[in-house]
Parts: sequence; structure tokens; C-alpha cells
Amino acid sequence: MNKLLKLINELLKRGYASASEKQEIAAKVKELKAEDQEAIADNADAVNDLPEKKEGKGQEGADDEDAQVEEGVKSLFDRHANRIKSEIKTWLAEQHELMEKSAGVYHPEVRAKRKALSDRLHDYMKGLFSGSETIMKELTTDATGSPYAGYAVDAELAAEIRHLMTQYGVARREMTAIPLTKHSYKANDLATDITTYWVDEAGSILSSQVVLGQDTLELKKLAVIVALTSELLEDSEIDWIAFIGERVAEGFAKAEDLAFFIGDGTSTYGSFTGLLRNASVNEVTMTGTTFASMDAEDLLDMIDKTPSGALANAKFFMHRTIRSIIRKLRADAVTAADGKGVYLYQAPSDGGPETIWGYPVTLVEACPSITDSAADTSFVLFGDLRKACILGYKASGLKVSRFNSGMIRNVANNADINLITTDREAIRFTERTGYLCILPTAVTKLTTAAASA
Repeated sequence: MNKLLKLINELLKRGYASASEKQEIAAKVKELKAEDQEAIADNADAVNDLPEKKEGKGQEGADDEDAQVEEGVKSLFDRHANRIKSEIKTWLAEQHELMEKSAGVYHPEVRAKRKALSDRLHDYMKGLFSGSETIMKELTTDATGSPYAGYAVDAELAAEIRHLMTQYGVARREMTAIPLTKHSYKANDLATDITTYWVDEAGSILSSQVVLGQDTLELKKLAVIVALTSELLEDSEIDWIAFIGERVAEGFAKAEDLAFFIGDGTSTYGSFTGLLRNASVNEVTMTGTTFASMDAEDLLDMIDKTPSGALANAKFFMHRTIRSIIRKLRADAVTAADGKGVYLYQAPSDGGPETIWGYPVTLVEACPSITDSAADTSFVLFGDLRKACILGYKASGLKVSRFNSGMIRNVANNADINLITTDREAIRFTERTGYLCILPTAVTKLTTAAASA
């Protein structure tokens, strides 16, 4: 009964019924009981009165129209899909061609260029050995035959410039480095600490006061201008911009280390006084007047002279040639298996750094080397540079500007170079940096004895 009612309602809702559907309804009604037939008689008659197809078009026509629409959509999609596929194939082919052209220095096109440069090198060598000035001048980077940048030559295996890398930047790495938005920085330190007292019963408690001192870190400018001929920038395989940028970065780091370790307060060092020349730094004076006269006790005295608050992260700082002297020193107070004192220096282990008297060692190229040995000269530092010093730098970092016109001073500082008439470009590098020894007692320096009168 319920299924029949559901079918009748669906047909009435649809609005039409086929002859077979009407016959089906009539047959199912006859199977019902008399009272049920009477209950749904009106609905069954309504189904029988329904038209046998939708008004205006037949069901088959509707199905045909749907099929046509579906076929049209498919055709449209296929047509656009083929166009898109063709465009993608074209784009991929172009990218593949670009990749092949920039595949590296051994791509056929690049190899041809490199071969041409190698031929130039061969011509240069012939001119060099034969003494032909004509060939030599043709191969220079300057019309006068005196190239400022030397000869840019190439070989099959290398287009880079060979040079020695020296490790600088110790000051920036070991000191407390902070970026600054202004040209100066005021740092506070504890000038006078509080004093505590034992007080008798009912006795008066004395007062004390904390006194702060204040020092100012002034940023100074490091700068250089590098000039290059257009031939070097256009014709050479060398990435001059990247190479010069690397050399400038190392040059700036070297200037910082020299100023902050051995600076004498003059303009040569940006008016900075380095730690080894700072009179407020703790000092151990040797009995000998040369670096080679240093002994194990001198280094131990440096540790004892340094406050305990700076020992947790303390290190020795020295030139690598000074380390070679220390590697030969023995501590006579501690006997080794051979009956002699044990060596102060311990080579790096799998899990630890090289040490002297148990403290790490950091090599500083800017510190005095063995060839600088002299009386009354400080040459080794010990302590915690992060506690002792603040290194400030402009937050905007290194600034680089490129020019193809204007006048710059030459290397000899006795004439100007016109970038337009000499067909050159100039790259200017500038940096603002400085340092402040805020707690000089956190480090100790080792100084040779003064020369006897």
C-alpha cells in the first residue's frame, strides 16, 4: 500500500505517465482490499487522467537534446584542451632550450667561447716569450698598456681567480654584536657596587649606593671604491661583482680585527684603541723582552689575573705563530710519563677544541706575530670578549652602489679617474661599524718586559 502511494505521488508530481505506468497502477489497485481501493480511488483516477508525455516535447526529444548538449561540451573542451596542450609543449621546448644554453661552462656554446679565450692566452704567452709589445698591448685591459686589473685569462679547467683566503672576522664573531639604527650607542656599566655590612644587635645599618658609568660607542665608516674596465665586466667569464664583493667583505673584517685588537687610536684604525693597547685591560708582564721568552707560568698568571666571572666562557686569543711557541711549552709542576712536564697545549679531540691550560684557543690574524716580537709589547689575550666588548654595526648593513660616470681618486691618490672617458665602472662599498670595551677587566693581556736602560 505505501509503495503504491509513493509511486502515485511521484507520477502526479512529475505531471505525466506512460500507458504502461497507468496499467501498472490500475493492476496494483485491484490487488488491494475494497476499503483500500476506495481510499486511493481519487488519486488512482488522477494518475489515469495524466498525459502520456510532457507537453511541448517528448521524453525522447529531451533525451536527444541532453545528448547534443553533452556532445557539444565535450567537443568544446577537446578543442581548447588541444590548444592548451600545444601551448604547454611549446613553452616546455623553450625552457629546455634555455636550460641547454645555460647548462654550464662545458656547454658547446660556452666551450667555444672558452676556447677563444684560451687562444688569446696562447697568443699572450707567445708575445711574452717573443717580446712582442704589439701582441701584449692588444691583450691588456687598458688602452695605455698598463691594466689596473692585470690580465684576465682563462683556461679549460678554471675561470675563477686563484687567491688565498685568510680568516678574519674574529671580533665580530666573539664580541657581543648588536645592530644599531643610529650612529651611536650609550652603554651602562657598574662603576661602583653596593657595600654590605655586619651589624651588631640594635646597631645602625649603613647605606650604600649603586653608581653607574656610561660610555658611548661611536660608529665609524669603512669604505672602498673599486674601478673596473668595461672589457672586464663584459668579456670575461669571471663574475667580477661576486668576487670583488667577497674580497671587500674580507677586507672589512680584517680592518675591524686590526682596529679592535691592535688599534692605536689613530685614523689608521678608525681612531679605535684595540684591546692589546687598552690601558684598562688586566695585564701580566713577563720577565723576558721577547715573545719566545714566554713560559707556562705566564699563561697561568693570565688565568689567575682574570676575574672568575669571566672564566666560564674564556678563551686565549693569539696569532697562529704564537701558538707554535706555546705548543712547545711544558708545565714542570706536572710530570708526564717521560719524566718531563706535560705540554700545556692539547690538540683538538673528536668532541672538543684545542686548548691551553684547559681553555679554548682562537687564532687571530690581526694579533702580533712572532716577527713583531719586541720589548713592552702586548701580544696574547685571555678572557671573555662577549662580556668585555660590544661591537655595533649599522642595521642597514653593507651598502653597495654602482656608477658608470663621475670622477674617482686613483689608487696612488695623486690623480682622478674619469669613468666616462676611460670607459670604466666603479663600485662603492660602505659600512658603519665600531666597538666599545665596556668591561676591560673581563680580559687580560700578556706583555713582554720593558727593555733595560
